[in-house]
Amino acid sequence: MTSHTGGIEIETYGVSETRIRNAIDRAGIRGCKVVPDGTPNVDAEIVLPPLGDCDVAKQYLREVCQVLENVGCQINTQCGLHIHISNAPLADGVTPAAFTSNSITHAARTGEYLSNHGEPLDAAIVKDIMQRYERQQDTINTMLAPSRTNNTYCKPLNAFEIEQANTISELNHGKFFAINLDTWRRGTIEFRQHGGTIDADKIWNWFQFLLNLVYWTKNTRFENAARTIVQDTPVTPFRRNSRVGVQYTMMRNGNGGVTTRDIMDATGCSEQRVRAAVSEIRTRVGDGAVITHTQQANGGSYGDGTDLTRYEVLTSFETTGGGVQLRDESERGIPSIWAGTSDDLFEWWQDRIEQLAR
Repeated sequence: MTSHTGGIEIETYGVSETRIRNAIDRAGIRGCKVVPDGTPNVDAEIVLPPLGDCDVAKQYLREVCQVLENVGCQINTQCGLHIHISNAPLADGVTPAAFTSNSITHAARTGEYLSNHGEPLDAAIVKDIMQRYERQQDTINTMLAPSRTNNTYCKPLNAFEIEQANTISELNHGKFFAINLDTWRRGTIEFRQHGGTIDADKIWNWFQFLLNLVYWTKNTRFENAARTIVQDTPVTPFRRNSRVGVQYTMMRNGNGGVTTRDIMDATGCSEQRVRAAVSEIRTRVGDGAVITHTQQANGGSYGDGTDLTRYEVLTSFETTGGGVQLRDESERGIPSIWAGTSDDLFEWWQDRIEQLAR
């Protein structure tokens, strides 16, 4: 099973960010950033470096939480705990322990973080994770502090919107929802519903619950499959008023493209340069997105290419590639949020639910 990583953000109040930072430095803990938080009555946010699913990460979390407790950090109902699960597994040959040790030492190296991970999850997998979370939202509410139910900063997901979505951008509800995909471009899926805490066990067990949510969907509910992918071409992949930008816009007009002559007149480019720009556009948006309508197809003869050959950029196009699909229902792992959790983790959460219900 390929392993994912997680970033942990702890919000606290009662102690300034400067005091927390100094205490962490005195403890010899590397990798943490302590920053102000814009939420009312939240004094600091402690951002841990990305951590692997391993004992090294668990011990590091315990050390950070011990410092926060020792310095007098407190939690109120405004504080939250945000966990970023990597949207891609660790790359082949990168172990969770090695990744964690390196991340603690070089936490600020974003490029290194991305290079240590493989290909991002397919949108269909993310959709299934979100559907499973939304499907048992009432259960998840019982696992967490009541202040995190229908909270402004972690609103519930919308089942209809998820069902209609097929891409990451369509799945993204926005920042202030239980699952936030605004962070996708930085390589993560953010889970925002857990309440603030400096209890390492609570944080770790929520982290494990979320990791299992990803693992179960990816490994038991989906299988690899070739599929047809519909892609939208970008509106302005070049500088809008550059010559190639003007040519691209003309070609993507939705009316079957534009002739070589029209492009030459609009840009002042030679016929040779127009053809070169078409090649540049193919490289940028994909061969399948660019169509050449030859003069013969347009009823002309050889020698009429300048006026009859047309170039078109499709607004959307289909490609066939590797992907995933849900397994047959008889072979598919069940959608329960508890499926795949260890007995110890399941029992811990049942005890937690009972405690919160008292």
